[in-house]
Amino acid sequence: MKKYILALVLALAAVFGFSQEKAGVKEKDIFRLLETLNTRALAVQIFDMVIPQIAQLAPNVPQNVWDMFREKIDADDFAKLCIAIYDRHFSHEEILALIEFYESPLGRRLVEETPGITQDSMAAGQEWGMRLGQQIMLELEKSGYLDT
Repeated sequence: MKKYILALVLALAAVFGFSQEKAGVKEKDIFRLLETLNTRALAVQIFDMVIPQIAQLAPNVPQNVWDMFREKIDADDFAKLCIAIYDRHFSHEEILALIEFYESPLGRRLVEETPGITQDSMAAGQEWGMRLGQQIMLELEKSGYLDT
């Protein structure tokens, strides 16, 4: 559990020194893209998915402590971490093209639907994984690799 909390704290601490004013033109355009992609909401969604898992590892921590952590989230920190990732993977021209797409009606619709799609996909992935795991276990039992 300490590893998860430490990783979360280090990730948040790593971006405190970042200044948008110091960023170059490409970095500012990446930040604009991330704003268009509603990255702040994604950061909160990630937090809301991760903390319950960490909380299970630390059942003695009261809910109000987790709530306090959530209130302290600066979702811009997540966006700032993503800038370097987008910078490595996309040219400036590609970033501008992505902005153009995501600011279009279809792009805005995709952004609006992404949280629901992500949630539905995670549920489908869990269901698929459970079925796959059951099939594997049955095959292992049939093959004599597991004691029944």
